[in-house]
Amino acid sequence: MRRSLSPATLLILVGDIAVFLAAITITLVIRHGGAPDASIVELYRFAAPFLIALWAAGFTIFGLYDIRFVKNDPQFFDRLLRAVLFNGAVTAFFFYAIPRFGLRPLGSLVILTGVLAVLTLGWRGLANIILAQQRKDRILWIGITPDVLAIVRFLRANPQLGFAPAAFLRMHGEDDLRLHATSFSEPVFPAEHPLTDIVARERITHIVLSPAVQQSATLAKALFRVVPLGVTVMEFDKFYELVEGKIPVAHINEAWFFENLIGQRRPRYEFGKRILDLGFAVPWGIAMLILFAPIALGIVLSTPRDIRSWRARRARPGDGIIFFRQRRVGRDGRVFQFVKFRSQRLGAERYGSEKFAGSPPAGRAGHDPRTYPFGTFLRKTYLDELPQVWNVLKGDMSFVGPRPERPEFVRELERTIPFYRTRELVLPGITGWAQINMENDASVSDAPEKLQYDLYYIKNRSLALDLNILLKTALALLRRSGR
Repeated sequence: MRRSLSPATLLILVGDIAVFLAAITITLVIRHGGAPDASIVELYRFAAPFLIALWAAGFTIFGLYDIRFVKNDPQFFDRLLRAVLFNGAVTAFFFYAIPRFGLRPLGSLVILTGVLAVLTLGWRGLANIILAQQRKDRILWIGITPDVLAIVRFLRANPQLGFAPAAFLRMHGEDDLRLHATSFSEPVFPAEHPLTDIVARERITHIVLSPAVQQSATLAKALFRVVPLGVTVMEFDKFYELVEGKIPVAHINEAWFFENLIGQRRPRYEFGKRILDLGFAVPWGIAMLILFAPIALGIVLSTPRDIRSWRARRARPGDGIIFFRQRRVGRDGRVFQFVKFRSQRLGAERYGSEKFAGSPPAGRAGHDPRTYPFGTFLRKTYLDELPQVWNVLKGDMSFVGPRPERPEFVRELERTIPFYRTRELVLPGITGWAQINMENDASVSDAPEKLQYDLYYIKNRSLALDLNILLKTALALLRRSGR
């Protein structure tokens, strides 16, 4: 599936490499009016592996190897065209910044970008059709619930994922009329229908047990009979995790946590992640030092009234003119001082508590008197996050992990959301799996879904997943899309 280098992803990657090599060949022929000199060919042959790696990284940043998005719709082709233009600019920088290649092919790069746009659009459109029509794993759903119906709709809308809902087995007491009301065409079998007959008749490859299914000796015996037929049996939460990339909190219990999370400290991974954090902290810290003066000047010039009476306006004694400090909950429930550039007016938090009593302040997309234009710019471009490199260096945070919350919000959310404090099993992060998968993650209403993504990250955390999240965050920065 899309969480690893699946055959579908490998097919797309190999095709992209072939298209890139073909585009280079066509470009050289056009540029030189025929076969180019051997010396020119040798230079491009030496540069080709580096360029292929750059283009593959660019396509990864734009989500073009994420199977969720590889389908022929306007959003995909918009992503694809922007990725081609971005990669063209990166390629130009590559050639002009590294003189050892001995190439300054501005005209060739313009031709190459145009040729690649045409060839890639054609190839990816064809690949998307192939993926949509590929042989699919056929699923029998045992038990009918709203969650099952929702994921069936999702699979129908995304055939490239490789799963096809094939049939439903209605359990005793379930009403299958809601299936007909939602226009599902898959057959619905009664609970007493032999399971082996359904598997043979509908060519079932996977059986998914809905959350409402009660385990019984009769069902267990029926499932054992179909296992020798090559059928994979999965619980709903595992299938949901595979397809959606998050954990369905409403359908898991304490046993799930003991099996998947408790006691799973990973010293080798955590050592590697710390090295990764320190490595990223170097350029991040350099950017912080370079941009500090213009950002500080922008904050001061944009909020002159705040500066004149900053002691009276600030919400707490620790608030400064340039920096915003706030208590946040970190790993193992430890509270630390979270620091950012001040992107709201002084005292905005106090004003917000009066205006938005009982709920956290509005998210980045909100428009209220607490904001000012330069601060909004800082938030949309993530520049307000630069000082958090200090939290990373101190070990309070990592670059990747669940976003830390304020202690008062944690106390409120843990009363209403099951297992909320399990987020504290790992270091909080500047960015995370929830941030790259959700349009908005700052409001209270988004907290349950954000927890589902956070649990997925904690369960599946690895250096590969961390790098994937960092690449996707780079895309958000390039698109200027704030949270």
